[in-house]
Amino acid sequence: MKNFCFTLGWIMISLWTQAQSTASKIEDYLHVNQKGHPFNGTVLVVYKGNILLNNGYGYRNMRSKKPADTSTIYRIGSLSKPFTATVIMKLLEEGRLSLEDKLSTYFPGYPKGDSITIENLLTHSSGIKDYLEVRSVQQLPDSAPPISMETLISYFEDEPSGEKPGKKFAYSNSNYILLAAIVEKITGKKFEQVVREMIFTPLQMDHSGFDFLHLADSNKSAGYIRDKQGLVAVNDFDSTYAPGCGSVYTTAMDLYKFYHGLCTNRLINSQTREIAFTPHQWLYGYGWFTYSLYSRKCISHAGGVPGFISDLEFYPDDDLCIVLLSNISEGDLVGRADKIASLVFHMPYQSSGL
Repeated sequence: MKNFCFTLGWIMISLWTQAQSTASKIEDYLHVNQKGHPFNGTVLVVYKGNILLNNGYGYRNMRSKKPADTSTIYRIGSLSKPFTATVIMKLLEEGRLSLEDKLSTYFPGYPKGDSITIENLLTHSSGIKDYLEVRSVQQLPDSAPPISMETLISYFEDEPSGEKPGKKFAYSNSNYILLAAIVEKITGKKFEQVVREMIFTPLQMDHSGFDFLHLADSNKSAGYIRDKQGLVAVNDFDSTYAPGCGSVYTTAMDLYKFYHGLCTNRLINSQTREIAFTPHQWLYGYGWFTYSLYSRKCISHAGGVPGFISDLEFYPDDDLCIVLLSNISEGDLVGRADKIASLVFHMPYQSSGL
């Protein structure tokens, strides 16, 4: 019995020491300059339910010199898309839609709407032009007042389409705006309310939301871009200009709750989840990129809006979750997450190439 207790104690000490060593290596890496500048933001690394690292670096507000920490709130840009996809998959489970539903079912008269399916929208294979490439959208000022979903869709619905639906992966934010609009058509509720009811509230994601522009929270970060003169604060835009595709704000721990909720069947069941994670064209499933890295299944999505970049990368079979959030639009967070994974797995660095 004494030998057993000694062995168990030695194993626990060894595992703790190894975890501390890995955390120290990650810390050292994060302090290494990338393209001439150190990381600024919040990093969370959770491995097999144990937090290896949960720290802030630099400042959440450069002017007031308020440091970034584990409670700092960031815009996450396109990392909003997995939330939209999860709501769609929940509605699928409830029998309230089909992946083969045509866009015209919800928007009669939409150009080529009879040949575009919900699955095409989810997998970025609809051929619909990205609204950010439309000149009238590009000319909108950052200070533009809130816009309705219908008006926003009108900016791109008559734009020339690309490939025939289902033939080619072409990343387009317009797809996820339309998915958000479909959610509203089906539920009769605002898209943001549905996300709160289906995801934020059940998972106690208490620091997540949409209206970042008007958020009154001392943990709110300010976004920056870098020009020849240094860091310059960006002007926030109203979240109604990115429904479903880029409007979420959150914290690192709330994103971990999202990952954990997905992988423990608290949001959708395991069969639905695997359907969502299955890659179609160019590694993209339903709101997620899925690929092999370090001989393991890796699932991720990155995001960015002016002043903010984000990345959530996880290895479901190993229960490794990596979250990186930054309030400076620079650097390669995907590459940083890939490097952190290499340190956790004790393997030579590999790049996902995303």
